[in-house]
Amino acid sequence: MAKGDHLYVSRGTYFHHGIDCGDGTVIHYREGESITRSAEAFFALGERISVKPYTDSDSPEVVVERAASRLGERDYHIVFNNCEHFAAWCKTGKHRSQQVENVAAATAIGGALLGGIFVAPAIAAAGIYGASKYLEQAKSTDDPVLIRSSLESAMAQLAESRQEEAAAVEQIQQEMESWVKTAKEAINRDREDLARAALERKYPLTKQLEQRQQQLAEITNLESQIRSQLALSEG
Repeated sequence: MAKGDHLYVSRGTYFHHGIDCGDGTVIHYREGESITRSAEAFFALGERISVKPYTDSDSPEVVVERAASRLGERDYHIVFNNCEHFAAWCKTGKHRSQQVENVAAATAIGGALLGGIFVAPAIAAAGIYGASKYLEQAKSTDDPVLIRSSLESAMAQLAESRQEEAAAVEQIQQEMESWVKTAKEAINRDREDLARAALERKYPLTKQLEQRQQQLAEITNLESQIRSQLALSEG
């Protein structure tokens, strides 16, 4: 283990993440509480500490500086702002959680984390949350270099989220069209029972589509705000 490493330990049903400060302490998001700096032993709680590998990350100094900049934050959320989001952001500047993405994919738009149709947009929502953090960072400083860097990072985060959402919208629309086609064919064959079943399969997709479209609208709104801030920073 070394300064700036992304550390993680098992907590039984999930993994807890943090950043190695290089002096025997770890900055991490204590579950349900705040971002704090603790001794490695407290972070590990008797479990073996592992290091998450990265093919591309920022320097150890930048990683630890990012971690320290959020000490005391009390904005924990299991889906939008968890300990892995924090550690990944410190390493790369991107607000992501592989645990959330894995659960969302495994449940196939199920309900393991938040219940119902809201799980699927959780990945994009995390991206939106991350972009909002960058926007807040830009508004809280007078340093023009940091302002522009934060705004550009936010735009990159949103572009990635928009791409994911657009692909999901297209997939949902195609599946909806498929069930409508199936219902029409069933009616033509005098099988109202099959037509009804097909339309029942279409209904939850309609709700999922609405949720995705709301996410896209939020992304568009944030992009507009950031463009305005970028314009001001250039003025």
